[in-house]
Amino acid sequence: MIFDSSDKRIAVVGDIHGFWTWVDTEYFSKSNYDSVIFTGDLGNNRPGNTNKIAQLISKVRKPKYIILGNHDTTSIPQLLMEIANASPNIGYLSHTFHLLRYKKLLKDLGDSHICQYNLSQVGPRISLLGARTLSMGARFNFQLFIKSVFGISSYEESEKKFHELIQNIDFQKQDLIILAHNGPSGLGDKAHDIWGCDFKSEEGDFGDKDLGNFIRTIANHGKKPKVVIAGHMHHSSRKLRVKTRIWKKKEEGTLYLNPARVPRIFSDKQGNIWHHHVELIRKNGDWTAEAKYLKNGVEEIFPLPEFIEREKNRIEMKD
Repeated sequence: MIFDSSDKRIAVVGDIHGFWTWVDTEYFSKSNYDSVIFTGDLGNNRPGNTNKIAQLISKVRKPKYIILGNHDTTSIPQLLMEIANASPNIGYLSHTFHLLRYKKLLKDLGDSHICQYNLSQVGPRISLLGARTLSMGARFNFQLFIKSVFGISSYEESEKKFHELIQNIDFQKQDLIILAHNGPSGLGDKAHDIWGCDFKSEEGDFGDKDLGNFIRTIANHGKKPKVVIAGHMHHSSRKLRVKTRIWKKKEEGTLYLNPARVPRIFSDKQGNIWHHHVELIRKNGDWTAEAKYLKNGVEEIFPLPEFIEREKNRIEMKD
């Protein structure tokens, strides 16, 4: 494939949840990707695991862009309070420790660009909007933290901040990519939908209202984002044990990606080890994406196992 100066090749890594090794660090460092984007949720439930993963990511020798997920810097009691919809004031003491964990994680991520209510340049004519950090859907999460760090305390204030961040973008000359941890509302309410709920019998749309409203509003004014990237809702749908969640969707000119294949490192029946990520390409002004699988640390080899082919083709494309 021949690229000109305006083309871009970006690796997109979904929720890691502890599934990252030196194989990944070296592969992305030596690859011909221009940069690597992460949707967050770095660690598992073991204390310190998130920071160890962050240190490995910091050693990737490419520009790195990451939004923190609801498992990054938070504690189990905090997560339980969010699930229970407890009053934010109950968690005031844990919030103090939360801020300390947050500062430590930023240090361990080294030169990574932390995307959180900010705008970054990821290449010529490409802007990356970092959305609301730590989101886990269903409500405005971790209110104490978001208020103290960003001065934002509601969906309305969050959406307003998004509008402020893009007001100087010339959409005739700039492509906008949005990076969130959880995706926007409005893209389906079934378990198999890209950010649909798969852990409730009634299913439902689990996307973020502030992000969904923002995208629809700017699209109505001719300012459509080219790509929206978010994870959180894993591909392994509980209600669809054979099929997997839709991970790629194109709607009204915007490409939506959910790269959260969990676990992203897995083995097949023959004992081969596979590492998952998504390849995002801009060529001649058009954006495309393809799921990629390393086999035993090497670029994917065809033919792929049938279950992987099934995953790759779980998409919905329409304009």
